Amino acid sequence: MKIAAGLAFAFVLAVQPAQARADGAYLRRFAVAWTGGGTASLNLHLPDFRVRCKLAATSVPDSVRLVGPCRLSILPFLSQTIDTTLNYDPKTDSYSGTYSVSGGKPAILLGRQKGDTLDLDVTWPILINGHNKAKITIVNDGKSHFTLKTVDPIGLHGTPATTSDLSFTPAPPDKS
Repeated sequence: MKIAAGLAFAFVLAVQPAQARADGAYLRRFAVAWTGGGTASLNLHLPDFRVRCKLAATSVPDSVRLVGPCRLSILPFLSQTIDTTLNYDPKTDSYSGTYSVSGGKPAILLGRQKGDTLDLDVTWPILINGHNKAKITIVNDGKSHFTLKTVDPIGLHGTPATTSDLSFTPAPPDKS
């Protein structure tokens, strides 16, 4: 399902300039459980759908992984498991990673951070809307909130089109 195309990172990053990057502080902002959602497009020919996601995080220095279900709000029994890993390379001051849906072939993520914004180039493993490229912009101000927007750079008529617009906050503690 292409909820994924938009959710592709429903994940991940931002920092305070060089000092924070050097010690991996930016990625540590994502080392909590997240809940959120917004709109995602299954296909540019269809309307956007509301989605809800719950993501668990694991991290090591300079790397974070977010895994969890995303459900269509209108049909909650339709769920896909999102699995994203993002790595920071201090030598090149760049980010790389993967994004997959329900065990499918992963998309490749490459990008750079500027301030609180991470811009990622996405290469999907299959054609989505007739090609395999997208852009993801993640904004994390370090205040327990991040947004993620996925843009199809070609759209239907050569004009970029937003395919997901998501917002996340830390998940409330589990009461079990």
